[in-house]
Amino acid sequence: MIDTHRGDAPRAPSTKRRPLTVPLVGIALGLTMFLVSWLAADAPGIGLAMFAIMLLYAAVMRFGQRFESVQVLSHDPPLDERHAFIQLRALAAAYFAVLAVALAGFLWEIARGTPGAFTLVCFVGGLTHMVATVILRWRL
Repeated sequence: MIDTHRGDAPRAPSTKRRPLTVPLVGIALGLTMFLVSWLAADAPGIGLAMFAIMLLYAAVMRFGQRFESVQVLSHDPPLDERHAFIQLRALAAAYFAVLAVALAGFLWEIARGTPGAFTLVCFVGGLTHMVATVILRWRL
């Protein structure tokens, strides 16, 4: 078989050489969550559930590369403009979901009279959004 690939364009990884970084990091995070939950909170059941979730995620990222949706998740930089747009829209959807939960939690904390973690998340998220907007406005 003759290799007709020319130039410096990146090749898609072959099925034998799929990236392992994301699955290995997922497994390491799952193991860390399990150990922290078990050793610090004495809740090994919750830790096992978190570890199982991360194992499932690692398996999807490792063995699901034949599906375009998984390929979009695992390529940085994106493969093309369409994948970059999908990632941007998915990031915006995740941002709005986290924002809705953080705002609801913030209002709940304020109603109870005890500002806490949700207040901090709203503060950091809002400040980061404003600073990023200013920086990106200068750069683009």
